[in-house]
Amino acid sequence: MTTINKVNTKNLSAAEMQEIFSAYKVMVDKYGFLMRHRNPEEYKIDFLVNFEGGEDELYLIKNEMEICGILTFEGGYDWAGNMRHELTIKLTQMAVPQSLTECLRNFIDEKLIQHFQIAIIAYNGELDKLVHEYSYKTQLTGGVYLLPKANIDVDLLVEASAKFQEQNSDLRVKYTTVVPEELIEPFCDLFNELQEDMPDVGNDGFVQYVESPEKLRKRMESFVKGNRTHHCYMIFNTKNEMVAMTNVSVSNNDPRFPYQFLIGVTKQYRGKGLGRWLYALMYRKLYENVNFEAVHVNHHPQNTHAINISRWTGYEHAYNETTYIINK
Repeated sequence: MTTINKVNTKNLSAAEMQEIFSAYKVMVDKYGFLMRHRNPEEYKIDFLVNFEGGEDELYLIKNEMEICGILTFEGGYDWAGNMRHELTIKLTQMAVPQSLTECLRNFIDEKLIQHFQIAIIAYNGELDKLVHEYSYKTQLTGGVYLLPKANIDVDLLVEASAKFQEQNSDLRVKYTTVVPEELIEPFCDLFNELQEDMPDVGNDGFVQYVESPEKLRKRMESFVKGNRTHHCYMIFNTKNEMVAMTNVSVSNNDPRFPYQFLIGVTKQYRGKGLGRWLYALMYRKLYENVNFEAVHVNHHPQNTHAINISRWTGYEHAYNETTYIINK
């Protein structure tokens, strides 16, 4: 019999914690996730502590006594700042049996009665059939790619950097870890222009993120408070206009898994190799200065140009992640 039960994270025994951690490791192997937590204690401190108090909820799916899935139900916000409830579904089994599907359907129905609309985050299309039973929209679709440090060919990056600098001698590059005040507005303008070009815009439930000087300043402040470094390369033309950028966030507390969150080139400068130039500069910088295991990035499946550049650098596809918005 398959059941879904809420977890009281305050009273977990060591044996229960080990059981949950073992399920987590199975899911890491199944989906290709990053192994962010190396032992049960790390998992509890970095993940379960978020569910102690507040409205966020953690559930275990069990078949008899065996864990076959972990659900998180959390309050969050979409990119427009609208509040929403997010249900993330991770399963241990390679195939989703009918009994598990029915159990998930009942759980989703209960949450829809309470909240009328929820976001469901699922992986590798394994819940598409279930989601399609509801009135839904696809908000985000992405393939997560990983770049292990061992995959980086530094000689290739050095050679490419020199080549693209020579081919674009009229352009200059700036590296920074803090966007200076005089560049905040140009940074936001280019950021928003690049967002509008993303294939995600074609998703029927897509919500546009709009960067603003206020948001950027707050994010830089949060990076400082959270001991994160924002590595940023920008390219400027002879008019001192920002025409390209790439950004990677690194946690200095645990630098194993940096995150690349935006790279792009303004329309009139595409086709000049600036994307590869930025990749070459950034990943040489990270390789030489950060003790990381693997960088990760999320690409829409239709963003073939960005995917090709990532693969050129050494990125490999790990898994797909989809966010659906479903209604009662």
